Parts: sequence; C-alpha cells; structure tokens
Amino acid sequence: MSNLADEEAAAAIRAHHVELNEDLRARVAALGNAVRSGTDHTLAQDAVVAYLEGELLPHAAAEETALYPAGDTGITAMLVRAMRDEHHNLVGRVGALRGTTDALDAATDAGAILALFESHLSKENDLLIPALVANPDVALADLLRGMHELVG
Repeated sequence: MSNLADEEAAAAIRAHHVELNEDLRARVAALGNAVRSGTDHTLAQDAVVAYLEGELLPHAAAEETALYPAGDTGITAMLVRAMRDEHHNLVGRVGALRGTTDALDAATDAGAILALFESHLSKENDLLIPALVANPDVALADLLRGMHELVG
C-alpha cells in the first residue's frame, strides 16, 4: 500500500513531465513554424537541441539512476528495459537533429523526438510510476530525494 509521501512524489514527477512536454512541444512548434514560413530555421533548431540536451536528456539520465533500478525487477522489468531503449533512441535522434542542416529534416527529426517522448511519458506516468507507488518494497519519495532533474 502506498503512502502519502510516495503519492506526492508521483504527482511531482507527473507535473514535471507535463512541464517538459509543454516546453518541448513549444520549441518543436516554433521550429515547424520557421520551416513552414521559409525563414531561417537554425535558431529554432538550436533552441530545440539546447532544450533536449539541457533538460530532457538530463531528466532521462536521472530516471535511469533513481527510478529505473527500483522497477527493473518483477513485472515491470521488461517495461523498464524498453524505456531504457527509448532513452537510447532519444539520444540518437537528438544527435541526428543536432547534425542536420536541412530545414525539413530538422522539423521531421524534432517531430519524431516529440512523438517518442510523449509515448515514453505515457508509459512512465501510466504504468511505471503507479507500479512503483503500489510496490511496498519501494519508497518513491526516498528515491527522489535531491533529484531536481526528476521533479523540477
């Protein structure tokens, strides 16, 4: 049975996920708008890459350190392994976005990153976090202590 501290920690993670998703969505939209209007897209592309490298990828690394070990056993083990694979996929896609000079490729890469991230968040928010909260052997609040990257 979960306790109030773990429920609050789960709510903080989900709230931070909403923030990350909205921030990424806004930057990807700005890139798409620049490409559609035919203006120079490089500043918008750089803003997406900077956000990914400065916020999203550190968040993913923090998850792998703080949360994923707790879920890497039992019924959630395969889910956690798949989510680690998605993190690796995100890193590769960020590298592709960073390296492209073509406007259409940049917008397409950014859209793919956003779609992958949103799918990943769904798994984390709707499957992993509730399983961790329900696990009597996991103290989610303790796992997150000092983890600004996970809870904003």
